[in-house]
Amino acid sequence: MSPVSNKIALFIDGANLYATAKTLGFDIDYKRLLKEFQSRGTLLRAFYYTAIIEDQEYSSIRPLIDWLDYNGYTVVTKATKEFIDASGRRKVKGNMDIELAVDAMELAEHVDQIVLFSGDGDFRSLVEAVQRRGVRVTVISTISSQPPMIADELRRQADVFTDLVELQSKLGRDPSERPAPREPRHHAPQFLQRATTMAPREPMTTNSRTENDPARRGQLSSAALVPLIPGRDCPLCPRLADFRKQARAREPGWFNSAGRLIRRSDARLLIVGLAPGMQGANRTGRPFTGDYAGDLLYATLLRIWLCQRRLSGAA
Repeated sequence: MSPVSNKIALFIDGANLYATAKTLGFDIDYKRLLKEFQSRGTLLRAFYYTAIIEDQEYSSIRPLIDWLDYNGYTVVTKATKEFIDASGRRKVKGNMDIELAVDAMELAEHVDQIVLFSGDGDFRSLVEAVQRRGVRVTVISTISSQPPMIADELRRQADVFTDLVELQSKLGRDPSERPAPREPRHHAPQFLQRATTMAPREPMTTNSRTENDPARRGQLSSAALVPLIPGRDCPLCPRLADFRKQARAREPGWFNSAGRLIRRSDARLLIVGLAPGMQGANRTGRPFTGDYAGDLLYATLLRIWLCQRRLSGAA
């Protein structure tokens, strides 16, 4: 007789697992996590759920999401939403419970076991529902912290509860073992090096002596990029200064200034657009956003795997 198959699906509440591991003082090694559950049976899916703040120039979770997406995980994300509560405080909402519950119910008839990485008590009803379909449910969180990271009703509903502490030797990694941030691999183009000859933080003026002082010309650095960010009323290009003045009169609610840089310290690709971007950067303040240039750019980056989603529709 052939051995009984154990078909498994993982459902990872990303924010909850991160908070739990942080409370216990270690990081999750997602490569080891995947191998651990592959050794326990046939792993059909490993879902990872997280919300993302879209208006951030750089999100620290983006490298993790990219890695997971290319290394066996099914990553499910959505943009957070901002709102003002009754007391006038700004709140950010990014709950992924519905997405996780829908995927779990759809997959329940195809698996023997569901492993839920979360301590959120709202999942108790979901666990009960998939159990009625004959699926065993293992919940992984911790009761070793004060207070415990798992709701008591969820722990009692699960067929098996596993404390994350018990898996630390198999899934964990000391925070000190985190890889160092990548250094830029390529030198900046020659024309950009010439553009960054000013000392850091020196105001940008049309009569700066730095341009003609070879002794003050340095290598490209993130600090050297700071002077390249012009002020709202930058006068260096009279044509654009006049254009902005006219645009402010017509559309006073628009950004109507030099667009903000979108950058990372380890970037290897420089994308330069033409100014002015009337319906794009001049309206929104963000380059390649809200116009055809953005539609074309992000479609191209998607096609050559340099980004994962379209960003140009945001206002």
